[in-house]
Parts: sequence; structure tokens; C-alpha cells
Amino acid sequence: MSQSSPCPSCSADQMPGARWCTHCRTNLFSLPVRCRLASPIKRLGAYWIDLTIPLVFLLVILTGAGAVTAFVGDTIGGLVAFLILGAYVAVALKLFVRGTTPGKYVLKMRVIRDTGADPGFLIMLLREWVGKYVAGLFLGLGYVWILIDQDNQGWHDKLMSTFVVELEH
Repeated sequence: MSQSSPCPSCSADQMPGARWCTHCRTNLFSLPVRCRLASPIKRLGAYWIDLTIPLVFLLVILTGAGAVTAFVGDTIGGLVAFLILGAYVAVALKLFVRGTTPGKYVLKMRVIRDTGADPGFLIMLLREWVGKYVAGLFLGLGYVWILIDQDNQGWHDKLMSTFVVELEH
């Protein structure tokens, strides 16, 4: 019978082969950055921020373009709207490549692979667009799964072998 080993963060005994501390949720496998599993509430907050930020940008674009158009004409108003939209898309893509979204970035979270590595663009794309679609198909059960699963993984996380973690300071 294997002996349990203590968590390096809180010293609580752990089951052999565990990936996450059952007490403090800190990672037990070797990662370049210390992190712990993100709570379902924090993940929900990131989701709402991810929904809200594009709506705010859309409002800013429409309001700003309308104001600029009123003063200097349609061409410059359209250019301002295009530049604001382009800036948001560039920032969002840069975050996406790093394994995060604007909401996760604001709340200091990111997505990692089950090996602890960054997911990369393709895994993030499949997780966010395909995996989340699948998670929402059956009355959102794939999202509710985050509350049930011991590793707080939704179906989109399970499909892509990813975890959402909070970065420790």
C-alpha cells in the first residue's frame, strides 16, 4: 500500500497519484508556476466578464463612431470604429494564445493542459468554440458538471484535458 504525501502548500496528507490537494486545491504536479484550481464562482465571474467586455466595446464603438461621424464625417467615424474593434480583437487573441480570455485575465486565471503545459491556440480554439458548445447542448449540464467534478472540470475541459487555474502571486 502506497503512503500518502503531504501537500507542499498546506501540508495536508494526499492520496497517492492525486493531481490537486483536496484541502487547498494547489497543484501537486510540477508546473513552472504555482497555481490552484479556480473556484466555480470565479469561473462564472470570468464568463460574465467575457460576455460584458465585448458588449461594452460595441457600445463604445457605436457611440464613439457616431460622435466622430457627427463632427467629421462617415469615413473617419468608420475608421475609428474599425480601429477600436481591431484593438480589442488583437488583445483578445494575444490573451487567447497564452491560454486565457479577457475575463480570466482580469481575475488572474488561465487554462492549462493536464500536463501543466500551456494549451496553445488550437486547443484553446477547440475548447472555447467546440467544447463549450457541447457543454451547453444538454440543458447546460456540461457547465453544471463543474460543480460536481472533483477537479472542477466542465465537459469542455474534459474533452480537451484542460484545467482552469488561479495563478498565485
